Amino acid sequence: MIFFTKYIEQFRAEGSPEKIELADVLSNTRLKYSIIDGGDPIAAFGDFVDQYNWLGQAENKTKYGINQNLARNLPGAMLQDFLVNLAVNLCKDFPALEVFTEVKVPFGNYPIWRGGDVSWAQPSERSDIAVGYRTKGGAIEKDDSPWPRKHYESLPAGESVLPLVTINSKIRVSQSEFFDWHGREQLMTKGNPNCFSAQVALRKEMDMNIVEAAQAGEKFFLLGDGNERNVKPNPLELTRFVGAFTDHLTDKMLVAHPT
Repeated sequence: MIFFTKYIEQFRAEGSPEKIELADVLSNTRLKYSIIDGGDPIAAFGDFVDQYNWLGQAENKTKYGINQNLARNLPGAMLQDFLVNLAVNLCKDFPALEVFTEVKVPFGNYPIWRGGDVSWAQPSERSDIAVGYRTKGGAIEKDDSPWPRKHYESLPAGESVLPLVTINSKIRVSQSEFFDWHGREQLMTKGNPNCFSAQVALRKEMDMNIVEAAQAGEKFFLLGDGNERNVKPNPLELTRFVGAFTDHLTDKMLVAHPT
């Protein structure tokens, strides 16, 4: 996985006028939604989708050499970067929470029986985006520095993540990718019963009836419709995701539930 910011750095380092121009274009869009740089991902949602459509134009692919793996991976990295900044933004009222990307998140702690003996295992996934606490030796490690803080792209040695939210990011979701996430989502929430696990995609290549048949409509969010050159943003779906995310954080961070 190459992060979106690393792509921008690589384009500048290549040194050709086209790649430097591409880096400038992408960097200017990123500034609009980057929380650390004073951006607002919700207000910049339309700019983000416009940038995605621009990357898909045949003339831009040719001019800037956006082909093969780069044509697939660059837009996906941009969506993940956008959602990371959105997650940081939505944690403003809960500054103790951390945001992580591409780090291992345990599915839970499971007793495994073999030959009459019991061992404990922590299977995990490398989550696109996670929100929660860092833990070390079972103890929560909190950072008291003010919001916004930079998200984690790796964990310090010996630390793990206690997830409150996990997000699977897909620029173009297929039926098989939906079922892959759906199976992992069930394991994640079984081992972490207070975790909200969602899949967020920009566009689809699947029958949406499957989402309802799988009873996953409250955890699946499709932010646009169209192909790689003419996606139309769906602000209402973004609002639905923001609402589900913030409602979950409010419920788990502020509401005192009876024991």
